[in-house]
Amino acid sequence: MDVILKADLGEMTAAELSRLFASGGASPVEAAQASLDRIERFNPEVNAFAHVTPEMALEQARASEARWKAGAPLSPIDGAPTTIKELTPVKGIPHRRGSKLGAHEPAAQEFLIMERLRAAGVTVLGTTTSPEFGWKGVTHGPAFGNTLNPWRTDRASGGSSGGAAVAAALNMGVLHEGSDGAGSIRIPASWSGCFGIKPSFGWIPSDTFTPLFELAHRGPLTRTVEDATLFMAATAGPDPRQMYGWCPSPVPDWTAALAQGVKGLRIGYSRNLGYAEVSPDVAAVVDRAAARVAELGAIVEEVDPGFANPQDALIALWYAGEALSVDMADPTPERLALMDPGLVEIWRKGKALTGTEVVAAEQVRATLRVTMAQFHQRYDALMLPTMPTTAIEAGTDFPGGVKGKDWSDWSPFTYPFNMTGQPAVSVPCGMDGGGLPVGLQFVGAMYRDDIVLRLAAAYQAAWPEQTLSAPRRA
Repeated sequence: MDVILKADLGEMTAAELSRLFASGGASPVEAAQASLDRIERFNPEVNAFAHVTPEMALEQARASEARWKAGAPLSPIDGAPTTIKELTPVKGIPHRRGSKLGAHEPAAQEFLIMERLRAAGVTVLGTTTSPEFGWKGVTHGPAFGNTLNPWRTDRASGGSSGGAAVAAALNMGVLHEGSDGAGSIRIPASWSGCFGIKPSFGWIPSDTFTPLFELAHRGPLTRTVEDATLFMAATAGPDPRQMYGWCPSPVPDWTAALAQGVKGLRIGYSRNLGYAEVSPDVAAVVDRAAARVAELGAIVEEVDPGFANPQDALIALWYAGEALSVDMADPTPERLALMDPGLVEIWRKGKALTGTEVVAAEQVRATLRVTMAQFHQRYDALMLPTMPTTAIEAGTDFPGGVKGKDWSDWSPFTYPFNMTGQPAVSVPCGMDGGGLPVGLQFVGAMYRDDIVLRLAAAYQAAWPEQTLSAPRRA
C-alpha cells in the first residue's frame, strides 16, 4: 500500500514501478515522463547525461504500456526508465565514448548487453557521461565537460561511470548501466552515494573486443540492491558470442537470495589491505559499519588478505590497453590535441611497455587470484572501505592538484578485484563530517555474487542511508 500512496513516480525504484505497472496503478509512460522531468530539473546542475532522448524513450514506454495492459510484459523491468553509459553504443544515439573523436552520427549497432536490455523491455532515457575512453576514476573530459557530485557540486562524482552514479543518486531513471575496469562502478557509487556492483567476470558476457580484456566488467548502479539484481537477471547468462571469461549455467536467482540474510557468514574485515592510508572520517564510518554487520549475525574477524599492493601490475595492464585504444583512434598530432592530456600521457607510457613487462603483470594477476581464492576457503566475503577518502575536488585527476604516480593512487581498494574478476559491491554506509557519502565494499569468491548481494541488502535494509531530493550546491 505504501507504494501506491507514494506521490512521486520519479522517487520510486524499479521494483516498486514493476508492481505498480502490474496492478495498473501507474503506466510506463508516466514513469518515463517522471524520469525525464527529473533529468530536466536536475541535470543542468550536475551534467550527468551525454545525450537525452525523450521521444525515443516515450515511444518505448508506450510499447511497454501496451504489453503490461495485455498482461504480457517481457520481464519484471519492462518499462523501467534506464540509462546507458556512453561507452556502450545505443542505436539512434551518437557513440562518442567520451571523446571529441567519437562518432557524431547515430549508432547502428549495439552490444549484447543492450540486446538483452531491449529484450527485457526497458525504456532507454539516454546515455550518461564518461571520461574519454573511460580511462580514469573521475568523470570530466574534453567531450562533455565535468560531471559533478550531487551531494556537493564542487566535488567529483567519481568515474568512469560518473554520469550513471549521479543519475542513480538523483533517481534520473531507476536502472543505470555502468562499466568497471579498475573501480569505475564502485568509485562513483561510493562518492555519489548509491549502490553499485561489479559482478563476477563472465556473468554479463562481453561480445565485443576490449583492450582491457578481463579487467573490464559491466554492471548496474541503482539506489537499491534489489533493483541491481533485477538488472543482472535481465543481462546475465551464457552466450556463444562471449569473447572473454566464462559464464556458468544456470544463472542464480539473485533476487530470491536477498531474503536469506547474513547470519553465520564469515566475514574478513580489512581496514586498509595492509598498504593504504584511510582518512579518519572514512575509517570511523566503516568501523561502525563493520560492527553493524556483526550485529546482523555475521561472524566478523579482522584480517589481512595477504597480498602486496598490485598497483604497478595494474598500471602495466591498464596503460597497455589504453595505448591500443588510442592507437585505434588514429592519433595524428591534430587528433591528439583534441584529447584529454592525461590519456595522451598514458598512451605514450603504454606504448613504451615491453611484452615482458605485460607478461610479468599478468603473473601478478594470476598470483593475486590464487591468494584470494585461498582467502575464500576461510571467509565468505572480504569487507573493507570502497574508497579511502570521500569525493575529491571536481575537475582534477588528483586530490589537491598534486600529481602522483597515477590516478589509481587514490583508489587502492577497487582495482585488485578487477584483476581477480571477483564480485565486488559498494553500498552507502554513512557520511563524513562534511556530509559526503562513504561506501562499504564487500568482495566475494568468484561467482558468489549472491553472498555480496545478501550482505549489501541486509545492511541497506537495517541502516538505509538518506537519498537526495535535489542536487546540493557547494
